[in-house]
Amino acid sequence: MAVETVIGNGKNTRFWMDSWLFGQSLKQTLPHLFNAIAVRARKRMVYDAITGRKWILDIRGGALNVQVLIEYLHLWNLSNVELQSEVDDTHIWKFSTSGVYSTKSAYEALFIGATEFGS
Repeated sequence: MAVETVIGNGKNTRFWMDSWLFGQSLKQTLPHLFNAIAVRARKRMVYDAITGRKWILDIRGGALNVQVLIEYLHLWNLSNVELQSEVDDTHIWKFSTSGVYSTKSAYEALFIGATEFGS
């Protein structure tokens, strides 16, 4: 992921899609559970999801198998996140030393790992 998030109040970070928990998104970490999440619920913010564990209401779908239940239990244990009401979420762009996005840094990131041939 190109952006990592440090949670503050959780009001500017998507619970399921953004990389906020141990540097990864829940979509990456819990793929089976993520597939059981209603599509429109995937936009829920961390603040809304954590408050009263409303993320549980996002689970839909008929394929609630053992793997989904295991991932559900993992998330239940991890979802005791303490939000800081006075602190905004911080989004860090990984491809610049300042952590701030720029068009130049995005362009340069396209060539990471590319082979350069001499003229």
